[in-house]
Amino acid sequence: MTELTIALGVLALTHLMPSAPGVRPACIRALGLLGFRIVYSVISLVVVAWLITAYIDSADTPWVWTPPFWTRWIAVFAMPLAMWLIAVRLIQKPDHARNRIYRLIPAPGSCGLLLWASLHLLNVGQARSVLLFGAFAAISGVAMIKNTMAARSLAGWRSIGPLWDWRPPFAAVLMWLLFLALHPYLFDVDPLAGILH
Repeated sequence: MTELTIALGVLALTHLMPSAPGVRPACIRALGLLGFRIVYSVISLVVVAWLITAYIDSADTPWVWTPPFWTRWIAVFAMPLAMWLIAVRLIQKPDHARNRIYRLIPAPGSCGLLLWASLHLLNVGQARSVLLFGAFAAISGVAMIKNTMAARSLAGWRSIGPLWDWRPPFAAVLMWLLFLALHPYLFDVDPLAGILH
């Protein structure tokens, strides 16, 4: 599991380092905005591909614990909330929609990813899966704290305006249904079968 641990460490660095003070502006000055986005995207894809390979290669890791049956219900029916938070971040950009749900949750995307990782962490017991989703939870947790602090430091983040937008919940339900349908084929785990047995 050494390679998987190293890959997760590199993944964490690629997500957290660009937000360190001065790093992103320096990279943009050196590469230009488009160049920075291209280089960062390529690096991210390479790291993700490496992570997937390392995860597959560590299939024989031992089980840390056996998740109880009731956690499956929590994962299936709480996942739309995680999807909604992620959809809020994708649809309502923070610099354009600070008068919406960002008034209550300054970092919905990071919060949604943390919930997603935590729900999976409740339902996995093999060491490699615990390590994987634990790392995702840690990365998203750090990002949530950082983004929340940054949002609260901006003037006017509590500005008044409409709070509800139908698009994120609609997208969340679609993503939830899509993942329920594709999960058995993509990850060889059927969440619905898990709660019905």
